Amino acid sequence: MRRRDRIRRRREREEVDARLEAVRSSDPSPERPRRTHGGKPKKRHRGRKSPARRLVLLALLLFVVLGGIYLLASAVFDGGEEPVTVAVEQGDTLSSVADKLEEAGVIESSTIFKLELRIQGGETEIKAGEYRFVPGEDRQEILKTLASGDSVSAFTITIPEGLTLGQTARVVEEEGGVPAEEFEAAAGRTDYGYAFLDDPAIRTTEGFLFPKKYEFERDVDAGQVVGRLLEQYLLEKEGLDFAAAQDRFNLTEYELVTVASLVEKESANPEERPLIAGVIYNRIRSGMPLQVDATVQYALGKAKEDLKLDDLEVDSPYNTYKNPGLPPGPIANPSRESIRAALEPAETGHLYYVLEAGGKEHFFTDDYNEFLEAKDEAEDER
Repeated sequence: MRRRDRIRRRREREEVDARLEAVRSSDPSPERPRRTHGGKPKKRHRGRKSPARRLVLLALLLFVVLGGIYLLASAVFDGGEEPVTVAVEQGDTLSSVADKLEEAGVIESSTIFKLELRIQGGETEIKAGEYRFVPGEDRQEILKTLASGDSVSAFTITIPEGLTLGQTARVVEEEGGVPAEEFEAAAGRTDYGYAFLDDPAIRTTEGFLFPKKYEFERDVDAGQVVGRLLEQYLLEKEGLDFAAAQDRFNLTEYELVTVASLVEKESANPEERPLIAGVIYNRIRSGMPLQVDATVQYALGKAKEDLKLDDLEVDSPYNTYKNPGLPPGPIANPSRESIRAALEPAETGHLYYVLEAGGKEHFFTDDYNEFLEAKDEAEDER
């Protein structure tokens, strides 16, 4: 038996002995009857025990019983020092998990564990997953771990809004350990069985890799990660009227997602996104080039705060300064807010917008001269 266990058990015995002594001192034996001169014992009238005293005695008795069970369990418990893993399945109760903890050697007795929980009262929510514990770990720490959902078999990945496919791949590698090359290869396929990927114009899943915080099992592969992001896009579509927008703008779902990606990259302000979308549709209807800087940055493969004239001449179908209409596909993975803006744009006559000094809001106008003045003023103040 390990020295640490011997010391712990000796302390437990001392604690139980102390409790037993407390019981004895709280309920002393009755005095011997005193004899009278006539030789007969004099009767003593004893009142009934008060309810408060009974509760104290019951509580002390319960401590004794628990201590005895605890010592009995300790006599046979010999959990090692190495951490052990306990799997919590969906639907497991705290009681069934207590049995698993005892079987794994984490706790001495599931019975004691359950009794202590009942005495403590309250509810503890547990989450499915695999958890690692050190044998003899404190009960409160065990409960905290089970409620945290911090499973050793799972990891989380947070995909920010507006990332390209390549940027998403790097996040997946950094946070989940899935190689970026493998993710890019998996995201370059469209054979995931979703109807929204059946459009012949679609070459990759870019635009449909929905930005969100995800949880994955440790043995997940790149295809499964891509599949989960696509599944989330399908879920986020619920409640959004793509059919009405397709009829209204004579665009496919893929083209609407492309519009949403432009909106996502052009403004981080949710209130402005419907206005940005409105400008895009107004320019398309007017036969004007979109001239969206974000499409040029996508074509260049890097973000540049200030585009030069040479940048605007880049030879790419994504260059909306040189090519009319929408680019051939999304330039980022848009948020639900940007998708909604693409489906429900603001109805205005605006054809131009420019980012004002400070970089938080845009100035919108339908007058080209006003646009130029606002642009010059913003550049002067930067």
